Amino acid sequence: MPETVLIGKKYDMVLNGVLARIKPSQKEMWEDQEFITEFLKKIDGITPKEVEIILAGSTSRGTNLRGDRDFDVFMLFPKSYSIKDLANLGLKWGKQATKGWKWELAYAQHPYLRAWVKGRELDIVPSYKISEISEKATAVDRTPFHAAYILSRITEKQKDDVRLLKQFLKGAGIYGAEGKIQGFSGYLCELLILAYGSFIGFIQEISSLKEIPVFDPEGKRTREPLIKIFPEAAMIYIDPVDKDRNVAAAVSKTSLSLLIYTSRKFLKQPSERFFFPTDEKVDRKWMEKQLKGRDSKIFAIEFNSPKEVEDIRWPQFYKFAHKLSDRAKDCHFSVFDTDIAESKGKCIVLFEFEIYQLPRIRKVVGPPLWYEDDVEEFMRSHKVTEPIWFEHDKILALDKRRFAHAEELLKDVILKPAPYGVPPDILKNMRSSKLLDIKSIKKKYPEFLFAYLKKRNI
Repeated sequence: MPETVLIGKKYDMVLNGVLARIKPSQKEMWEDQEFITEFLKKIDGITPKEVEIILAGSTSRGTNLRGDRDFDVFMLFPKSYSIKDLANLGLKWGKQATKGWKWELAYAQHPYLRAWVKGRELDIVPSYKISEISEKATAVDRTPFHAAYILSRITEKQKDDVRLLKQFLKGAGIYGAEGKIQGFSGYLCELLILAYGSFIGFIQEISSLKEIPVFDPEGKRTREPLIKIFPEAAMIYIDPVDKDRNVAAAVSKTSLSLLIYTSRKFLKQPSERFFFPTDEKVDRKWMEKQLKGRDSKIFAIEFNSPKEVEDIRWPQFYKFAHKLSDRAKDCHFSVFDTDIAESKGKCIVLFEFEIYQLPRIRKVVGPPLWYEDDVEEFMRSHKVTEPIWFEHDKILALDKRRFAHAEELLKDVILKPAPYGVPPDILKNMRSSKLLDIKSIKKKYPEFLFAYLKKRNI
């Protein structure tokens, strides 16, 4: 038997085993259908006849995973309603329909309601009913077009391939377009399966990727013009129902790299572990050995997590870590890496420093001697007195560093955060912040530290 056939059978065994675990059972599908039919009827009875209620999202397209009992309910308003009225009335009717159950406000271009009813999560989203994409007034108005596009093209086999891709991305930690994950949305997964035909087809192509992947399925634009339009994108997939939108805009270069690497590993040795990775237990002895061998300094800033939804607060966490890393570099410290976690209402931003201590003094290089006015200004500003210190043709001065240790910088951020450009929602909570040393991190957040070291072990 040819080797390719043997390999194909090995893939089939793994993928069939995964599907058996991730595809909703007939019982689950029946229960969910009964639930959502009843809920849609309820909310339809609350809203005026002119507001159409539809089910969108992966559940409506049959690409949802087992246990992911999430439903996207859209209220389609006539365009005679203002955006303000659309949002206010949508929230009002959503709250009425979910009375007695837990809910919170979530945000897209305008607020919508996220509720938890009978063990299921509901996103109740007001939007406009439009006949052409050019009529859209809000970003969510295109959603019904997405459903129509996918359902008109996808086969039953490909629905299972979408499920496999979603679970594969979950296993790599890159499923979801949220600010926390910066990965692949469910809609993008559906489009990729349509583009490549199957899960294996997509994995094989992505594993050999050597340039930014670019797709324009319904258009005629080539890769170069699209790269100019989206110069910062790690991946470009033009929305087939909206030519001005990159569906893959949320995908970071790190997420794409993880996908490429994991795909290569899976093709070499297919296994269910790529879809269902197991969490290792914290090994404190191993952790201590790693820390002793690093000769670095690890600190963490801990503060109360803002109450904003995840999609708002996580981009601010990343921005906070990035700004502080840049500030540390400006002070001539060297940041090895950063990491972020949330636990029990707290955010923890970890910083590991390669260079964390410097001499208190530093040499300041001034202008060449030939520029007399500049030399005199330099002498005044740095309080230079005779004898004059030269290095070749440039005047020098001695200065003292404001921060000789990285810990001093982080303490100053906690005491006076505003000048450091701390994002607004984090700034509100900086009064609750604490600087944790490695001993405190090990004690309070061992799982976080263990996961950080596992990815960066020596």
